[in-house]
Amino acid sequence: SFVRAGDFSGVLAEKVRWMSWLHARSLNGVLADEMGLGKTLQTIAFIAHLREISPSSPPRCLIVVPLSVLDNWMSEFKRFAPSIAVMRYVGPASERKGFQQTYSDSLLGPQFEVLLTTYEMCNAEIHWLRKRSWGLMVVDEGHRLKNPDALLYMNLETLDCNTKLLLTGTPVQNNIKELHALLRFLNPTIFRGTPTQFAAWFDPKADDTAYSRLHEIIRPFLLRRTKSQVLGSLPPIKEAVLFIDLTPLQANLYKSILAKDLSIFSKRQKTGLQNILMQLRKCCLHPYLFPGVEPEPYEAGEHLVTVSGKLALLDRILGLMKERGHRVLLFSQFTSVLDILQDYLTQRDYTHERLDGSIRRDERTAAVDAFQGSDTFVFLLSTRAGGVGLNLTAADVVVFFDSDFNPTLDQQAAARAHRIGQSKKVRVIRLLARATVEEVLWRRANRKLAIQRGVLR
Repeated sequence: SFVRAGDFSGVLAEKVRWMSWLHARSLNGVLADEMGLGKTLQTIAFIAHLREISPSSPPRCLIVVPLSVLDNWMSEFKRFAPSIAVMRYVGPASERKGFQQTYSDSLLGPQFEVLLTTYEMCNAEIHWLRKRSWGLMVVDEGHRLKNPDALLYMNLETLDCNTKLLLTGTPVQNNIKELHALLRFLNPTIFRGTPTQFAAWFDPKADDTAYSRLHEIIRPFLLRRTKSQVLGSLPPIKEAVLFIDLTPLQANLYKSILAKDLSIFSKRQKTGLQNILMQLRKCCLHPYLFPGVEPEPYEAGEHLVTVSGKLALLDRILGLMKERGHRVLLFSQFTSVLDILQDYLTQRDYTHERLDGSIRRDERTAAVDAFQGSDTFVFLLSTRAGGVGLNLTAADVVVFFDSDFNPTLDQQAAARAHRIGQSKKVRVIRLLARATVEEVLWRRANRKLAIQRGVLR
């Protein structure tokens, strides 16, 4: 009765029952639904359920989220459970001190049911948070706790919580030790072994039944549903990997970096060529990422496109997508690449929005709303800043100009379009430079995904 405007049949009821089962037994778990299945709404429904079964003394909830999705959580509470008192705990130290004075442990004066804050604020205000008892702690993008030695992990471990809930579509990103870190954070009395022991116990190379045994053990503590299981009506997603050859200029730069022949680079660039892997990756993207390579004086022209094999192919792809009425999310990890792509889009007179880590929160919201509410053709995004917490179902094509070392981050980025509310088939296009370091990294990423599929099957 505290929740409105949502679809609360079937799957949602199953998730609330599972979370209630954990809460009643003071156990903790991972809601690991595939990205785009509404983990935020499911959590809000569970909090509303706790309020309904204990209206006189609902448990106080702490929700810890990335700063980039804070506004989305606030808007979802207002939309689905407006009667729940949610307080945003961010801002400068003076504001936080005033908040602490206003919302004391006393029953007198104003109170809140949900405290919504960020990772950074938890680390900064851990001493104040420790003074309270929490009925429920929720950590969004819970894979952030994959490193037991991280400050956030150690701080959150010290909080007094009845129930802990991690939300993540990717509880395993690189190896099975990360899953152990999450499970040990949640239930340390059950998962007491070391990460190395855990990995050895469930090594599929040593035992064909390893993953089956793992599934039996973690089943009570981890609930995962995929889009194919839950959303039979959701259009499919298909990925195509397109290999391109380097242009002669790119090939010359690439060989020079491998041979450590720095004579072709400007003096100011030589000092920045120590990270060979990063320089090789830049070379695969666009030669103008190296100062002094572009013509002087610089003039806009077709050379911006023709000197990069990837940009030349992207030019053909976007021309076709525009002609057929598609809308595109274009991802890169590098803001310097986004700069070049933005120059290209402007040169082609393609309407576009841009979002990267330097964009302020209000500008971020405005960019998303502008793309969702108009016919803007391309949304330029950095993979990490734009890969979580956004609903961009107006797009039906996702292009990765470059791939992340962590393949799950690319999965999260693609899920911005392929999620609840999408009515079209989603195409994912990945651009790779043939026979380069990009291909090596891509094959390594596929091995990581194979581990993830085995663990979460």
